[in-house]
Amino acid sequence: MSNMELEMKILNVNENEIANKIKNLGGKYISTSKQFLYVYDFMYINQRYLANLYEFNNEESMYRKNIILDKFKNLFFEIEQLLDDNNICFLKDNFNVSNLSNILNLPIKDITNILNNSIFIDFISKFKKTPNKWIRLRKTIEEDINKQIIESTTLVVKHVLKNNNSGIQQMKETEIEVNSIEETNELLENLGFVSKSYQEKKRIKYILNNHEIDIDTWPNLPTYFEVEGKDKKDLENILNLLGYSFEEAVSCTADALYRQIGIDINNMKELKF
Repeated sequence: MSNMELEMKILNVNENEIANKIKNLGGKYISTSKQFLYVYDFMYINQRYLANLYEFNNEESMYRKNIILDKFKNLFFEIEQLLDDNNICFLKDNFNVSNLSNILNLPIKDITNILNNSIFIDFISKFKKTPNKWIRLRKTIEEDINKQIIESTTLVVKHVLKNNNSGIQQMKETEIEVNSIEETNELLENLGFVSKSYQEKKRIKYILNNHEIDIDTWPNLPTYFEVEGKDKKDLENILNLLGYSFEEAVSCTADALYRQIGIDINNMKELKF
């Protein structure tokens, strides 16, 4: 199931101090967990485009062509998250569309002509690996308030969407629960995905005023807490309640935090305590 997450982080916090603050405000402790993560990259964008185009051009069935057009629709949405103003001007000037998805609303003859246009193919070829979308396989060993141990494994596609100038990172997540991290890893490998890194982190989870607050610790990173909200005002309210202003919070991935201290975890096979 897919969902959109809006989240903000407060960096460099003391775990005990923030936990006590949450509890004093009436927050409820949920669990402490260790998470074991495997991360996988997608095939390059331009490779997926050319594969879809080859299939589209060699398919005679209109039913099958429509299925392939749905593949283009998903791929175009991904590319649109990477477009800048110059890219949008290029599309308007050359193909009279303001975004890629509009192409798929044209008559099938026009769609075919654009998809096979050498100028359009050159444009798409610029988009290769995206750092904004990845697959994560996670095993969580969680101890709840009653000291019960709960194990779960989830498979999720995470996609950071284009910044809407709100200062809040919007994350689209499509997640399912799976039975086994080993079997799911084998399944992904058989589908052509090979994990690029193994990562570990620790999390303490609280609920305050229907907001989940996670105190996260990663190897070599200062502890931070993360809070989710429905919109900017909702996030601002819960941050203010905790004694922070919206301006003190940041909205970014853990990868970005590591880059700030000179570590590129995308080039690390393991990230362990």
